[in-house]
Amino acid sequence: MTGFDSHTEKQLAFSVEQYRELVQHTKKLQMMLDNCEYSHINEHSVRLQELQAVASQHDGALLPMLEINPSAWEGHPLYRMRKHFVRSILELNELLLPKIRGMMAVTSAELEQLQDGRMAITGYALPRTDQRGSRGVG
Repeated sequence: MTGFDSHTEKQLAFSVEQYRELVQHTKKLQMMLDNCEYSHINEHSVRLQELQAVASQHDGALLPMLEINPSAWEGHPLYRMRKHFVRSILELNELLLPKIRGMMAVTSAELEQLQDGRMAITGYALPRTDQRGSRGVG
């Protein structure tokens, strides 16, 4: 036995795999943005949020187990790997956030232009004739 609680080690190993998947997914999203492959961004972002929610829920159960003896876990290879993945995700998020904000600004400007164009086109529409006058009152 390694001296660590085996249940906690299993939960930690599961958490490492979750964060590994999150890192891979985030890197793929970054590549999609870098390559202007916007067609699947929405579904990819939804999947990323799902992965984050599951990891967060799992962390809610895992972190209290690790807090029982935090100094002992600091040296554990799985704990260090998990910590590395969490740092990687934070760094990737810092890189992605400006790109996403830029995309949102461009999209917002394009929507505004479309709405302005739509209003301009509406101004050119022929007025509808009032059909009541030809049939009498009502």
